[in-house]
Amino acid sequence: MIKPYRVHVVVDPHYGERIRDLPVGEPAWVVDSIDNKPIIRTIWQERKTTEKIEGITSFVVDGNATPEDWLISELYTIDLHHGELSHNPAYSVLNVVGIGQSDRLRKALAEIGLTEIKNTADGFEARRK
Repeated sequence: MIKPYRVHVVVDPHYGERIRDLPVGEPAWVVDSIDNKPIIRTIWQERKTTEKIEGITSFVVDGNATPEDWLISELYTIDLHHGELSHNPAYSVLNVVGIGQSDRLRKALAEIGLTEIKNTADGFEARRK
């Protein structure tokens, strides 16, 4: 069985050292915050790689917006970088850490084909059918 291509998105601005627990070899997008930024930079130095798929991408957010807003504003960029236009096979699982699902998020996820959603201990996971 082929392992699904999973992308992690962390919208918890206080995730900090737990970033190290994200699986190596699976791309992660992590909110650039005071607590996360130094860990991200350290990991970049420790895991220097030429394989973009294995990296951590940080993204800057509006501090006046909510983590839900942050995720929605990054969804299309993440989909562009890991979807069928950029990868074969395209990602099929989006693991979101730091917020729960909502009607607004389910609608935004459905627009990019992620329609099967289940809660996890730290957030939720969205999958393509």
